[in-house]
Amino acid sequence: MPFALAGGLYSEKTEIIYRRKTTISYLVCTLKKINNKDRDNVTPIERENERDESYVPDNPNIDLSRTKQNYHTVIRMSSYMDYINERIATLPLKRKVRCDAVLMGAFIIGSDGAFFSKLSHSEQRQFFEDATGYFAERYGEENIISAVVHMDETTPHMHLNIIPITEDRLSAKRLFTRKSLRELQTDFWEKVGKKWNLERGKPGSQATHKSVAEYKAQKILEAAKAEVDEKKTKAQEYLDGVIQAVEKEKAKPTPKRRKQAEEEITALRTENAALRQSLDIRNKDTADLFSQLQKAQRVDKTKDTAFRMVSDMLDAYPDEFDALLHKSRAKKYAPYSFKPKSSGNDRGGK
Repeated sequence: MPFALAGGLYSEKTEIIYRRKTTISYLVCTLKKINNKDRDNVTPIERENERDESYVPDNPNIDLSRTKQNYHTVIRMSSYMDYINERIATLPLKRKVRCDAVLMGAFIIGSDGAFFSKLSHSEQRQFFEDATGYFAERYGEENIISAVVHMDETTPHMHLNIIPITEDRLSAKRLFTRKSLRELQTDFWEKVGKKWNLERGKPGSQATHKSVAEYKAQKILEAAKAEVDEKKTKAQEYLDGVIQAVEKEKAKPTPKRRKQAEEEITALRTENAALRQSLDIRNKDTADLFSQLQKAQRVDKTKDTAFRMVSDMLDAYPDEFDALLHKSRAKKYAPYSFKPKSSGNDRGGK
């Protein structure tokens, strides 16, 4: 039955069209259990949650110029681990806390960008204040380690960290059962989500807040896919180019192609002949040089042998060699005496 509205009649059909145009936003509430079994896993979360402008982010979605806009709804004066140890020290525990015990429940609370874009800054803050108040009432304000709202990422969200204490015991196993977490989602939506016109998250949904590692993995896969697509495109372009080139060659007139081939063959033969001649000259020059080198080496070897022989003789017979040398020099430089030849007419007389 249609009824009147300020802008006209309202009917079931109008309601369907209105819902299609309206963006549905969901209340987001996820949990991650943190223990220190193998290493300190609490402190890295504290550094990421309580970051300042000197923080070096792994997440590229973090805009450090907006980090100063982050704010707390719950803040402690001690570190996460110190506050956890202080709270545990107040418990009447009968035995020591196990090394693999869950020390912290790390909640992420928020919605999508469309929801926050419709709210003013004061309304956004009130939304997170309402969420903090709900968790303080459900789990105890004294068990909230920190509640910090991040305004320096793509979508505003709150990191709310809780020590899992119930009935004076540290027991995430009792506090965070599947049943209790389902009840948490429903009750949180009833008391906070409805007030802000948010829909309850779907029961059994696998939707989670992506970690830095998951975000990086997604970006790596996207980059790899983009690279593969680019290579496929380039390969297809290359193949198309080859096909076009082949078709272009096929389209050329045969006589011109034959004439061009003959000219190329003639040019190649000329170049080949010139190279062969140059190689012959180079080989001949190399052979002549090698022959001269061998001849010089033989001469040097002969001289070297003679020198060694003379050296050996000088060492073995120094006196005899000196006398021989003196005699040789005396003979070489002796004065020359001229003896006139006798004439054939000089004969003895009677």
